[in-house]
Amino acid sequence: MTAAPGTVGVVVAAAGVGRRFGSAKQHLELGGRPLVHHSMDAFAIEGVARLVLAVREEDVSVFRELAGAWSSSRGSRAPEVDVVSGGARRRDSVLRGLEALRGHAEWVLVHDAARPLVTPEDVRQVIEAARRHGAAAIGTPAQDSMKRVREGTIVDEIPRDEVWTVQTPQGARLDDLIAAYSKDPGTDWTDEASALRAMGIPVTVVEGSPENLKITRPGDEAMAERIIEGRRSVGRARG
Repeated sequence: MTAAPGTVGVVVAAAGVGRRFGSAKQHLELGGRPLVHHSMDAFAIEGVARLVLAVREEDVSVFRELAGAWSSSRGSRAPEVDVVSGGARRRDSVLRGLEALRGHAEWVLVHDAARPLVTPEDVRQVIEAARRHGAAAIGTPAQDSMKRVREGTIVDEIPRDEVWTVQTPQGARLDDLIAAYSKDPGTDWTDEASALRAMGIPVTVVEGSPENLKITRPGDEAMAERIIEGRRSVGRARG
């Protein structure tokens, strides 16, 4: 099976154990909906043909139910959804998701389920930049003074205009990202950009929304709830 040229697939990584958060974040609800549904919403756009959720083995059946409920709610506008069992590390889970997209997509975006506030506009930005440059990631430029710290002491200054916080989604050609994650299996890449750059593939960064926060520690979900309610209030005012 060969994917149509330009077709985009998405891997949503949701197999983490949430050590810093204190529990598996993927089971949270935000705004009365499962956390993963918020991320999936942003990828229900024209051009995205397939979504793959990479989850813990013990969560596969639960996420299949969640995926089915989401697809039913979206109707014909929803991309196809698949659920696969992830691995011990993020890179292992993502690679299994990428393999599930073979034959279904030429391009791929990878997104962390713990970033439920990503917008369709930012998704489109990453797709466009990846197609133009070969690989892309969303991020925001640093706002504060940046220092290198060792053992609690500042040891160096880092030029702020060279520093960005890089988030997800991150995108590239599917074959390139599979090759990147299949190489150096002992390296635990923290994101797709790191793996791609190790293969000699440059990654373009596009500026995204500062609301694309990652739920990492207790209390982060309260901030996400406030942002969701704010967006709903804006929607009601416009509607």
